[in-house]
Amino acid sequence: MTRLQQELAQRLRLAAGDSGDRRVVYRTEYLGYLPFGQYHWVLVGDEDVSSACPEGWEWSDLEALADAGVLARVSLWVNPQDDSDRESQYDVAASPAEPSAAPDPARL
Repeated sequence: MTRLQQELAQRLRLAAGDSGDRRVVYRTEYLGYLPFGQYHWVLVGDEDVSSACPEGWEWSDLEALADAGVLARVSLWVNPQDDSDRESQYDVAASPAEPSAAPDPARL
């Protein structure tokens, strides 16, 4: 993972922990006229957390996090009449369990 992706993962985990909702929703749409272009944003729960994401993040970074197991892909929807209007949903994967401090009885 790149440094940007690591930072994005950390911020999404934090947002998910703060909201109590593991669902991450990426939305994009094109307003269709200048000077407005393609917009994209990311929600955790019902809150837009785009401004908390590192500058320069893109959908491909979310996909890389899914490939790395940080996010789990849930769904992808593309508007059949406008492929710039899309939504991808992910769940923040549970953090790896902390190692147990108790000794393993099988090893005693």
